[in-house]
Amino acid sequence: MNPMQLDALHSEVGHFLKAASDYLDAVDLFDIYELQFYISLLTNHDVEAKSLLDRFNDQFSGKKSQKIMVMRSMYYEATGDVKAAIDALGTDPNELRASRRLATFSRTRADGSYNAPEYIKSLNYYLDLQPSDIKAWAELGDVYSSVGHYDKAVFCFKEVLLHKPDAHNFFYKAGLNLYLQHLQNLDQKSDKKDALLENLRVFEHARDCFLGCVDINESATNGWLGIYLLAKSPLLEKLSSSKSVPSAKNIELLCTNMGKLGQLSQKQIMKIEGLADETAFAEFLQEK
Repeated sequence: MNPMQLDALHSEVGHFLKAASDYLDAVDLFDIYELQFYISLLTNHDVEAKSLLDRFNDQFSGKKSQKIMVMRSMYYEATGDVKAAIDALGTDPNELRASRRLATFSRTRADGSYNAPEYIKSLNYYLDLQPSDIKAWAELGDVYSSVGHYDKAVFCFKEVLLHKPDAHNFFYKAGLNLYLQHLQNLDQKSDKKDALLENLRVFEHARDCFLGCVDINESATNGWLGIYLLAKSPLLEKLSSSKSVPSAKNIELLCTNMGKLGQLSQKQIMKIEGLADETAFAEFLQEK
């Protein structure tokens, strides 16, 4: 909703409450009060939001309620008192909704700087309580990726895919982090058999994720780009020239197939992006 629509909804719900509050049972009435509370925060009607919050405090005084804890926290956050917003959630991390809010607050330190370690810790704790929250898994994956823990990021994005198997963007995110992990492994410059085979496993996993992305969405340029970059990976040359890696025929077949995928991905990218020739494609790669 845009601001104008929110203002209209705020007015409409307010008129409804005035006209119908005497005829609603307590459950329905407080459901609408809660809705109006959130709308009031979104439309900067802080005084009205406080009045509605007070209704909840009066109605449920003496009762422990995650809902009221979170509402109180949201009110303080909306009015700029972040410390009070955190304090309002209490100290029990086992409170599910409170734990999710605490995870959000843990992103930043008191001085406003980003606090990735604490954010990771809080999200992991919350996900132990609510493992089906795909949004939290996605957030955790992004945080892990931002600090270079690409393998852990992949695990998180795979958790999202368990619930949303047709989410091409998360196939791409998993593929991207596997590709970055594969580059990280290449930087170690090890030609030992175990290191090469482990990086081959990561490489093939990245390829499969990128292929999953473009299989669901043929117009996903980033997925095709991931395939193209893998096809140009120095790992393929390392594997071909290594005497320590067994199954030379399998490696030869892999290199052949990746060459074909590289050509196909370039063709698809040029088609999707409307690139006229090789020069335009080279410029596209430089921009990326």
